[in-house]
Amino acid sequence: MEIRGLTALVTGGSGFIGGRLAERLATGEGVRVRAMVRNLKKAGRLQKLPLEIVQADLLDPDSLKEAVRGCDLVFHCAALVRETGDRNEFFGANVKGTENILKTSSEAGVKKFVHFSSVAVYGMDPPVFVDETTAYQPCGNLYCDTKIAAEKAVWAAHQEGRLPVVVIQPANVYGPHSNPWTIRPIKLTRSGQMILINGGSGLCNYVYIDNLIDATLAATKRDPSVGQAYLISDGNAVMWKEFFGYYARMAGTPNIRSVPEGIAKVIALGMEVASKFTGKPPKISREAVRYLTRQSRFSIEKAKRELGYQPRFSLEEGMKLTEHWLREAGYLSKV
Repeated sequence: MEIRGLTALVTGGSGFIGGRLAERLATGEGVRVRAMVRNLKKAGRLQKLPLEIVQADLLDPDSLKEAVRGCDLVFHCAALVRETGDRNEFFGANVKGTENILKTSSEAGVKKFVHFSSVAVYGMDPPVFVDETTAYQPCGNLYCDTKIAAEKAVWAAHQEGRLPVVVIQPANVYGPHSNPWTIRPIKLTRSGQMILINGGSGLCNYVYIDNLIDATLAATKRDPSVGQAYLISDGNAVMWKEFFGYYARMAGTPNIRSVPEGIAKVIALGMEVASKFTGKPPKISREAVRYLTRQSRFSIEKAKRELGYQPRFSLEEGMKLTEHWLREAGYLSKV
């Protein structure tokens, strides 16, 4: 599929992945981009780009009709991404919102619908080896379980012949503007609150933002990708001590404290109990402890084979670009 000259809607345009995708489509691919945002005040990053900004809400079907009208492509990046929260809020944003944009896209005759899912559909404690044939792992985590439900809705739309879809399942996405895997770690490191579990020996499956966008564009342009899911990472899991170690060196605090898994679970339980009284999310949960100790690896062989995907940026290169942005954005002092 030739995408140059087409019109694309990007939901979650003010977010990390959606913002970078909208930028790449508009400035590098010759696509007429419509970036969808709920709150125009959060669209400052987009206002400098050659694209259209539209205000719409996934839970407001009428606003979606206006946003999707005339679009050839829809990239559904919007999602509620948190460790904890209200079940109805998660269900509304991640499931009902996805169902609404699918219905609107189908009615508008969209040529390809690219859905951003997550490796979270394989659970918080997935098997040691995961590929696209691995079964979903519902686990009680609101984010995981609603991402599974959203992905099922996408597949239903495709199987019923309503929409040609592609599903992208990214690992932990880091880079400029990433909150969970860049901004939060640097803040925790600088404040002395970052800790490793079992010496940081758990495995981190990561992907630099532009590697993810490269894979997404390849899948969008390739006609046989319709009806396919693609796991996307940088293809090289590293221990958490190495991944977080980059941020520690940036912050000038290379020695991160470590605690045994058992003690970490006790601390996390205490924080979970305290959060019930304060209403604030715990800084670490027992689920997060399990997540940071798992030994899973996610295969990108299918993306390599079918999309010709080869990560352009190594971890070292991605972290250098990330550090430059962190300094420019004021999260680190300028050298």
